Amino acid sequence: MSALLIQLMVSMVVFSSLALAEPKRVTTFQTGQGDGDVRWQVVNDTVMGGRSESSFVITDGQLQFTGKLNTRGGGFASLRSNRQDWDLPEFSVVRLKVRGDGRDYRFRLYVDNDRASYQRDFATAADEWQIIELPIKEFHAAWRGRRLNRPPLLTSRVVGMGLILADGIDGPFELTVDWIEFDDSPSLQPSVSPETPPL
Repeated sequence: MSALLIQLMVSMVVFSSLALAEPKRVTTFQTGQGDGDVRWQVVNDTVMGGRSESSFVITDGQLQFTGKLNTRGGGFASLRSNRQDWDLPEFSVVRLKVRGDGRDYRFRLYVDNDRASYQRDFATAADEWQIIELPIKEFHAAWRGRRLNRPPLLTSRVVGMGLILADGIDGPFELTVDWIEFDDSPSLQPSVSPETPPL
């Protein structure tokens, strides 16, 4: 067998190993406040005089985020994780398994030393489990309702995550999250989400 052929076979094995690399599941909600050191806090529009309400519980290995949105005086309810030391490689997608209520939510990623977040909207189907896949390249930076001109998001800089509801509709909401993971191998068709003002 020629040296060139052997080198080609070795390269194919290495490529296959990389292609089959496991996703990085950052939380499975299997302990009291999430997996490992992931902890969550509620941040609602009450910080700016709003009236929205929300809370969360972790039960049976799932995070349940519920509340009531009030668009008079803010109009958002959110969850945010504490700072993480994930040291992630450059993944290309973030994936969530959720059961929603038919409303449109937004997933956020935070980088170090930056009060803004990178975010991407996603739609839910009422009372149905879905696997939502969000391409990292489609995340954009925003701060207090303004879209920012920032460099593309690199997952190696990600130190936190969050969820927010700000769809402009008054009333109750409920979102259940089973797990969240990063991956470098998209497995679903590109998702289409409505464009809503950033928060």
